[in-house]
Amino acid sequence: MAVHIKFGDYALQNNETLIQRVQFVYSPLNELFRSLHVLLNPRHHGMNIDWALTAQRHLSNNFFNDLHYFSLIYELGVPPVLFNNFENLNANLDTEVSQLKEYLIQTDPQVILTTLKKVASDRENQFIPTLAKSLEWHGFQLDDHQNLLTDLADNPKSVYQHLFRFIEAYRKQFFDKTWKDKSLEHFLLTEIKKQSNYLRQYGFVSLINHLQVDRIFWRQQQLIIVKPFEERIDLSDQDTVLLLPSYFIWPHLFVDHFKYGIVLCYDALNKLKVKISPDRLAIVFNALSDTVRLKVMKYISDQAYTTQALGQILMMSDSTISHHLKILKDAGLVVTKKKGKFVLYTPTEVVSDIVPGFYNFLESSEIQ
Repeated sequence: MAVHIKFGDYALQNNETLIQRVQFVYSPLNELFRSLHVLLNPRHHGMNIDWALTAQRHLSNNFFNDLHYFSLIYELGVPPVLFNNFENLNANLDTEVSQLKEYLIQTDPQVILTTLKKVASDRENQFIPTLAKSLEWHGFQLDDHQNLLTDLADNPKSVYQHLFRFIEAYRKQFFDKTWKDKSLEHFLLTEIKKQSNYLRQYGFVSLINHLQVDRIFWRQQQLIIVKPFEERIDLSDQDTVLLLPSYFIWPHLFVDHFKYGIVLCYDALNKLKVKISPDRLAIVFNALSDTVRLKVMKYISDQAYTTQALGQILMMSDSTISHHLKILKDAGLVVTKKKGKFVLYTPTEVVSDIVPGFYNFLESSEIQ
């Protein structure tokens, strides 16, 4: 059984028209909601269970009461309406939360209530059938959402205020530290950059396989997503497929309708399993075992530099810098590109793949 997503005739003309239908989304608020899903059901998320257990030691009983009260929002997928249908690209979590506040104030509460009622109905009748419980949802039980729905019908303003107090408390107690410690901004933006480049070079069909998500593939001119139910989605030539990477959702894969098409929230954490031989890894670590080379990697991670520019910054001779750059290049950690008559050095993705957020550990004050 699966969700079958059919594209419009225009999109299927060629690779270029198909690519035009695909966009990537960066959303810190999505990560916050997905992390709440993990806290709600930590035993289903083995790759993050240590994080969930740590969170439990820092979060209050009131937090966990609220976690269950609002669970309809993130128990499975997160309704795209809570992201204002992804109409805005947001720079940070503060901006997304502010925009959500503004959106809820301006939107008819009945729209929100109807959306959540449909979510509750779909989850009870379709998304958690017996087959689903025998797969990644084994042992899962839906929360009772009636209190939230009743309160939302009676006093939506009070529910919204309660929601934002809950989000603010969670951020202060734990999530903001998680965001920083796990370098989630860098993790997500790096994933989007990598997959966007891959999409541009190889096309959408190849990208689907490159995502390394076992339950999504291209077959007979359709995007197939394995699910424990049958559904067919016919996209118009104006509809979009939004790809939303997440650190927290493994082992799940979520597909949601939104105003302009579909949102596919996929696991990006699983791709951190970089396959590299011990001998190759020893070469990489040897290349990084020198303070000069660490300084070079930090500088070129911010912008491309020539040998001469790095020599001026580090107050070293061109020959010394060239020696260190050769070691880094032989280890596959840097590449060169020509810009006019200049040869510029930039880092490859090897270090970030092995140690996500690596460059965040190299504070500027530490490398002077």
